Amino acid sequence: MTTLAPGSGPALGRFNPGRRRWHRLLALLLGSAVFVVDTFTDVTGAIAVLYVVVLLIASDTLSRRGLILLAATCAGLAAAAFLAMHGLEPDVSAAVRFGISLAAIAITAALLLRDQASKRSLVAANAALARSEKRYRSIFEQAPVALWEQDYTELRAMLTTLRQQGVQDLAAHARAHPAFARDCIRRIRTVHANDATAELLRLSSSSEALGPLERFLPADDPALLAVLTAVAEGSSQFEGRGKLVAADGQVLTVLLGIAFPDDADEFGRVVVATVDVTQREQIQQTQLAAQAELARASRAATVGALSASIAHEINQPLGAVVMNAQTCLRWLGKDPPDVQAAVRAAERTVRDGRRAAEIVQRTRGQLVRDQRNDEAIDLRALIEETIALLETELSTHAATVVTQFAPSVPPIRADRVALQQVLINLMTNGLHAMADAGTARELTVSIDGPAGPAAPDAEVRVSIRDRGKGIPDDVQARLFEPFFTTKRGGMGMGLAICRSTIETYGGRLTARSHEQGGAVFEFALPADTAEES
Repeated sequence: MTTLAPGSGPALGRFNPGRRRWHRLLALLLGSAVFVVDTFTDVTGAIAVLYVVVLLIASDTLSRRGLILLAATCAGLAAAAFLAMHGLEPDVSAAVRFGISLAAIAITAALLLRDQASKRSLVAANAALARSEKRYRSIFEQAPVALWEQDYTELRAMLTTLRQQGVQDLAAHARAHPAFARDCIRRIRTVHANDATAELLRLSSSSEALGPLERFLPADDPALLAVLTAVAEGSSQFEGRGKLVAADGQVLTVLLGIAFPDDADEFGRVVVATVDVTQREQIQQTQLAAQAELARASRAATVGALSASIAHEINQPLGAVVMNAQTCLRWLGKDPPDVQAAVRAAERTVRDGRRAAEIVQRTRGQLVRDQRNDEAIDLRALIEETIALLETELSTHAATVVTQFAPSVPPIRADRVALQQVLINLMTNGLHAMADAGTARELTVSIDGPAGPAAPDAEVRVSIRDRGKGIPDDVQARLFEPFFTTKRGGMGMGLAICRSTIETYGGRLTARSHEQGGAVFEFALPADTAEES
């Protein structure tokens, strides 16, 4: 029997050199014994089939090439024994036994080669998996973003049970069971966190973040219900804004990104990314407060400037009106009355009254019309920009904006800043209207324009619908009156200024209650047909 070729390959790693030598020695002895019995005894059975055992014993110590060589050697030994015993003209039974032996050796060798290939693939896959896990761990640990691995197994099982019991509206269930949110938080456990998480939560090490999440997550955070809904509905991910409580008690505003696995068995390690935006939120709140204060001051200054200008210029014509009215009365008081003189005095009164109206209109034009910077405006882009400006306001009110734009909307011509202020006022009023409504806080902003090329008298209509309590009948008639307000601390100038601004550009602003609840504010502006052509 030939010497076995030394193998190399992943399978050999399972044996130490001493054990490998013993396996090869045993295979050598067994192969020799089979050859001796098959060649020098009168046993009539298919003794050569036992070479299969030799292949099995030596297979784990040989490479692919070595296994093929061993199989060929066994087949050669079987052939040599067959020729030695039966010559070139054997009987049929001996030839059949010889064929069975060769087939057994060939089949066994093929199966062992396939097994080796499978083992090599498995070892390569495991090595690739180990490298991938190492890369993942390296990225996880070194990422500047706070990353958590959390166990959602108990939470998912609880939500699944609730669904099976018929609970479909988690928000209603949470309102009916005040302890529900806290119970859910207790079922979420942190199993791993990186150093950025420890820094975010003001912890000395990431190991302090492990355990129940309730230490760091307030139960009244609106984002919690959204996360629970995403888990219950089988969503693949969640993105939103939430709150965390650091170890020093500071409440942090964070952006959340959660990737949920497709396999329910993998909810033991859900990756959660958090980005601290607390400082940005504080800056935005400061900016919004400054903008609101500036807007109030601007409105007050506008009213003051308008009043001062009108008072200064209208004093003379009003004095003339009074004087002519007194003259008219004096002529009528004569005996007999001088009707013609009284008529002339009354005509002068009318003339001076019209002059006063023209002064008011001109002053208003100086404050509103002449200072604007008109341009062609794409209302769709302007509304998207306005929604982005109100991001913090929307988050504070836990509200969303749904846009419904017509496929083709012609531009309009107006002052961008003034028109955006109208949109901000109307959308902010909608958010305030939904603050105590207890319904879905959703603003719907729609744009409707003419289909096809815009005619000279075409209009673009913008409507903003809230889900509040609507407009009471006793308020509807006075809604746009200056200084009329239903808000505590309000000036009552916002809607009046909005209507005045829209009318300045040749449009109109209306308000009504929606038949399905809430209020709808709608303004229409002339389409800029010159820009389209």
